[in-house]
Amino acid sequence: MTWGFDVSLPTVSDVLKEAERSVCESGRAALCQVVRTEGSSPGKAGWKLLVRPDGSAFGNLGGGAFEALVKRDAFEKLGEAGPRAEVKRYYLTETAVRGEATGMVCGGFVEVFLEVLSSRPLLVICGGGPVGQALARNAVLCGFEVMVADDREEFRRPELFPAGTEIAAIDLRDDRPLLATAGDREVFAAVVSRCWETDLAAMASILTEPPRRLVYLGLMGSARKVKRVLGELRDRGLSPDPAVLRAPIGLEIGAGEPGELAVSILAEMIPVRRAAAGKDAAREIASKRRAG
Repeated sequence: MTWGFDVSLPTVSDVLKEAERSVCESGRAALCQVVRTEGSSPGKAGWKLLVRPDGSAFGNLGGGAFEALVKRDAFEKLGEAGPRAEVKRYYLTETAVRGEATGMVCGGFVEVFLEVLSSRPLLVICGGGPVGQALARNAVLCGFEVMVADDREEFRRPELFPAGTEIAAIDLRDDRPLLATAGDREVFAAVVSRCWETDLAAMASILTEPPRRLVYLGLMGSARKVKRVLGELRDRGLSPDPAVLRAPIGLEIGAGEPGELAVSILAEMIPVRRAAAGKDAAREIASKRRAG
């Protein structure tokens, strides 16, 4: 990979603005900030650098081998399922007892705070009826960004949903890709539309060109309806990943009312959202035990 970089020296404000833009577009970005220096250092405390998922960077930490190592470490963090923020020390020497040696001969060290900035997971609700409305309200409380898609104007009225909900006017009878522009965002999809035909169209629109990080795909309905929809999808050559599919959607808690169904669906989504970070933490603990 060729590391891209800007030759200008952006201000701190420029880097933070770019961080916001990159996270909105790509779902995540790594922010690196010098927090401490000792001895001769190419960068100063407070200097910032942003590393994007494509490996390009924006900002300045002082350049040279030191900055290249920080970029590498930040890019690796972007590839982790549950990245943890950390302060890493880089020695400006050819060798180091602890920390990372840069191969430089300036002497001293630089400590850099590495943090992955992530957008909120996106919950796409196909169907703006009572269940979709209840799910949207509860999802905001759980930290999701919400998008509601429906083909009926009366179920796309903004007052039906929490402030900030993205509302998409689509024809659920048309299986054109719905989430092709999701980028690297973590996406949850709940298909809770009014009938099996619109459920089928919604599922097809998601699976025709699924987002790269589709981690949950739920379909509401009886076992009989689920079987029919999945069978129709197979006939079209569309097979949802069993690892992300939940059908029928939601945990079995005896839910019946829209609000109860929303709770059962979110109760099923939350462990999925936390699982990746938990697995990453478990690997880190196991690694430390082996090293110890």
